[in-house]
Amino acid sequence: MPRFIMKVHENYIGRKVVAISDPEILGKHIEDLDKGIEITVSKEFYGGHEFDIKEIMQFILHSDNVNVVGNKIVETLIEEKIIDAKKVIMIAGIKHAQIYSI
Repeated sequence: MPRFIMKVHENYIGRKVVAISDPEILGKHIEDLDKGIEITVSKEFYGGHEFDIKEIMQFILHSDNVNVVGNKIVETLIEEKIIDAKKVIMIAGIKHAQIYSI
C-alpha cells in the first residue's frame, strides 16, 4: 500500500488544514511560469511523516481545508471520490488540488 507525506496545521480557533504530498517530491520546488504558479513542497508545510491512505482519509474527513500535491496522492483521492478530476491543475507535470470548506 502506498504511503504519503502529511502534516496537519491547526489555527488558534481549531480550524485544520491537511497538507499531503507524494514522498518523492518532498523538498522540490515546482513552477509553471506561464500560469504564474509555484509551490515549494517543503517539509515545514507538508511534513515529514508517512501515512497510508486509510490514515489520511480520517484526517481529511475531520479537516476544514486540504492541500494536495503529487500525481499519486491526487489520483488516489480522485479514486476515493474526495477530489473532482476537473478541479485538478498541473504544475510542471505534477498534479495539485485544494479542497475548501466554507
